Amino acid sequence: MFRNDDFIHKLQLNKFFGKTCQPVTSYLENIIRDAEFLLRKDGLIVNVEGWYHPEGKVIGEVLYVPDRRGDRIIFGQRYRKITLFTDTYEPIPYIERAKILREIDPRLDQVESNPYLARYKQIFPVNDFVAHFSSQRTMNFMLKNSTGLQDGLLKDIDNMLALLDIDRNEIKLGLTGASLLGNLRRYHDLDLVFISDLKQNKKIFKKMRNLSIEEKSKRVFEGGKGWTIRFFNDFGHLMCNFFGYKNPNDAPLRQFRMNVLQENICVEGTVSDDTHSMYTPTILQLQDIRLSSRIIKYPENFYGKQISLIIYHTASRGECVFGDRVKAWGALVEVDTLENIYPAVCVIDREGVRNLTPPWKNYYTSL
Repeated sequence: MFRNDDFIHKLQLNKFFGKTCQPVTSYLENIIRDAEFLLRKDGLIVNVEGWYHPEGKVIGEVLYVPDRRGDRIIFGQRYRKITLFTDTYEPIPYIERAKILREIDPRLDQVESNPYLARYKQIFPVNDFVAHFSSQRTMNFMLKNSTGLQDGLLKDIDNMLALLDIDRNEIKLGLTGASLLGNLRRYHDLDLVFISDLKQNKKIFKKMRNLSIEEKSKRVFEGGKGWTIRFFNDFGHLMCNFFGYKNPNDAPLRQFRMNVLQENICVEGTVSDDTHSMYTPTILQLQDIRLSSRIIKYPENFYGKQISLIIYHTASRGECVFGDRVKAWGALVEVDTLENIYPAVCVIDREGVRNLTPPWKNYYTSL
């Protein structure tokens, strides 16, 4: 890997950079959280995805690359975002990103080499990185060090919390997205991370969902679908919310092995447990299921049973809740958590999940 020490030095001269990031250590995998960012030695900025990471490595997704003609200014340097089509906020399909990644660094195209759950992601050695951007550390720095730059951002947060009837002093919040990298004013959306226990996070999630259902003017349609945990506040600013486990060990897939039994599987079922609906990966329990495949006809004892649905991307967070009828396309897998072995369907495509009983009409169309 090419080291860009001169570029990294320029980033380090930025005051916000020095106040919010931490050097990477060999113990990174013990503290890293979903939706936090890492800076690679060549200047690439990577979004951490999920709560499971192989020993000594990190699973993530390249978001930004240094580019002299880039339209993003991060810590005073020009970058280009590679997950969205130019001049839009529409995501580039995963399979098309492989070509972009190959042009940056051939080793970043890991579609053929990665395990199924990370087929469209990248797996990095921890020692590839020089800095870690913590969502809570950055938020705490902003709250304690008023510079005036973040006044609008704090107003957006306070307005959103008022809409949800939440006291900021009673919850833990973190930043992700552009604001985690110092963009405190001109953001397309404000990316926040709610960090609490399972019960409190679910309570907050339900409030967001109810707000989106009840107030049409606050609904968001982006990426080919509606959202229940992304909505407009009273100022017309887009609030994009993530959820993190206060105790990372509450994540069902903290340590596990996954064995793919068969790809190209379709499952339909009714959500019987939505405890982890709002997290990444999104994990739902389905009952009254039907499995289908063009290759194999499954034995009758698979029908009507229960199965876990593991959605290993960020695009279905909060989309399905208890009682919803869901259809999904992915791989039939066997999951081994060292305490339990169970079958599941794992989805890795953004378009791989469809709520057949969506929260409102035209949820999947912009009409």
